Amino acid sequence: MSGICGIIHLNGRPVERNQLEQMAKRAAYRGPNGIDYHLVGPVGLACLSLDVTPDGTGACHLAREDRHGLLFLADARLDNREECAAGSNHFGGKSATDVELMLSTLVQAGEEGPSRLLGDFAYALWDGRHRRLHLARDAMGLRPLYYRVEENRILFASEAQQILSVPGVPRSLNERAVAWHLCCMQTPPGEVFYSGIDEVRPAEEVVIDASAVKRSRIFWQPDPEARIRYRDERDYAAHLRDILTTSVRARLRARDPVGISLSGGVDSTCVASVAGWLRQQGETLPSMRAYSWVFPENLAECDESETIYRIADHFRIPVTEIPAEHTYPFVDDDLNKPHEDDPFFSMFQPFMEMSLAAAGKDRVSTMFYGFRGDVVCGGSVEDVPGVLLGGRFSETRRVLARLARVHGLGRRQAVVRFLLRPLLYDQLKGRYQAVMLPPLFGEVEGEGSEKRVLPAPVRHAESHVSESFLGRVGLPAVEPHYEASRVWPRYAARDRLIHISSPLVARGVGYAERVTARHGIGLADPWSDRRIADFILACPQHLVGNVLASKRMARRAMVGIMPSQAIESIGKVSPESLYIEALRFKAHDKVMDLLTNSRCADLGCIDEVALKARFERFVRGEVPIFDLWPTLSLELWLRRYWA
Repeated sequence: MSGICGIIHLNGRPVERNQLEQMAKRAAYRGPNGIDYHLVGPVGLACLSLDVTPDGTGACHLAREDRHGLLFLADARLDNREECAAGSNHFGGKSATDVELMLSTLVQAGEEGPSRLLGDFAYALWDGRHRRLHLARDAMGLRPLYYRVEENRILFASEAQQILSVPGVPRSLNERAVAWHLCCMQTPPGEVFYSGIDEVRPAEEVVIDASAVKRSRIFWQPDPEARIRYRDERDYAAHLRDILTTSVRARLRARDPVGISLSGGVDSTCVASVAGWLRQQGETLPSMRAYSWVFPENLAECDESETIYRIADHFRIPVTEIPAEHTYPFVDDDLNKPHEDDPFFSMFQPFMEMSLAAAGKDRVSTMFYGFRGDVVCGGSVEDVPGVLLGGRFSETRRVLARLARVHGLGRRQAVVRFLLRPLLYDQLKGRYQAVMLPPLFGEVEGEGSEKRVLPAPVRHAESHVSESFLGRVGLPAVEPHYEASRVWPRYAARDRLIHISSPLVARGVGYAERVTARHGIGLADPWSDRRIADFILACPQHLVGNVLASKRMARRAMVGIMPSQAIESIGKVSPESLYIEALRFKAHDKVMDLLTNSRCADLGCIDEVALKARFERFVRGEVPIFDLWPTLSLELWLRRYWA
């Protein structure tokens, strides 16, 4: 996607052009359509444009509002253009760029401005009259934005490495972020791996004044009290279909063709089907090309080709196959490179790199993914009280029986855990939850009325991670997104919110945004739309899905769009076998090299001897797979950028 960066000198000293150019060049791949600079005295701003729109309305550029002394730049895709244009007194309606319409909305709406912007965005607004800098990101955090506040200087950029390129910025490792990463890669938004650099969180506006004083606020969050109730379950599916269609259509404002990373799972097949169906209805939209993993016979259990082609053939979407045998983790060094900003990268990055390289040759403007579909419509959210109170007595028994088997519980234990306690929670509207209820995801500490639910992030760490390191860093007892969920009065909806706000998912989306940008391609995830999140959180959760019917509502939303045979067959298969084979055979020596003379061990993060011994037992088949990836990805990042 596009990029922005800037330098504001609070002491009035002019910004040096070469410093601003260096910031821009560190992420030059974000500006294939040009890099524009604006330098006036103590203010230096740069726009790196990767415009995927057919009419230029998505260009990243500087917009001015001279009456209020405003300078505005944004990496953005605005979805509610018509609404913003209707209230615009400054720019020219439909011909206006997204950047211009966003600035007009912010001027007209004041404090409410950020919440009125729908889409993916990260922006910077310099208020020259009051000498204040406003920074903000979209509600779901699809576009990145970092900043550093010094006594006489503010730096901001789409990537942390751009800020690191500025003279005088120290390069210091944030051990707290490292600790979060080693605790199951649950690094919260806002936590950066470089000390002294901050990240604007999703739905956050940060304001920094001329005295370098910072204040921030969250401008959007879902309503815990919101309820949607229909008489007929089919109305929920129809509602989801309408919102998903709107979301897909908005992201199809792109040059022809667009691509999709198409698997056999529900999330990507829904997106591909909606896009294909809209074209069948006669809408003038770009064509779509699919890029899909195919697996050899020895990994046939991972292959989803039958479902992929069932969708692709129906909607006449050409498929480019990416052979899995070329995408083993760690085998090809060029395909397994972490970004300087963050050690988070996927064990299946080679597939993403190869599919984006193929898409680049096809001149694809935007690649569609289904990243948040799992947490929005899937996951392990159960609402057994909802099933029971809906009069579905037979289904209640079957759900409880299945949950008992999945979790290795007795019948009575399953009833207490999944029915009685959630029912009590709902009746009390979340009050006194820690007294009356067991932990949702962790342990209970304290006594009597002081007992608290503690997900305790340190308990997510594997045994080879140093307890003394985690203790020294001092992670909080409760993860931030769990803490934020405590105001929710409904057990299942609270659980859904925890899924949607998962730091692991947020990191994954941010990682993917960087990879696609590096290939000069835009990223689109229709499931990462705050309108969908709002709707799902307000629905009865037992209708969204359960252990018997995964992603039930999403599947029903596809009736009349997706072929009925495909609706029955779609379902993601984990490619974990590829990862396990790489660890045990294909990349064993490289993994052992990463575990030997480890930088992680040098920092005191892990016990190298214990880790190597455990890994060798895994290789011999003596112990099952364990969560090795956080350590491996961190080690590779440390060796590459902290040697």
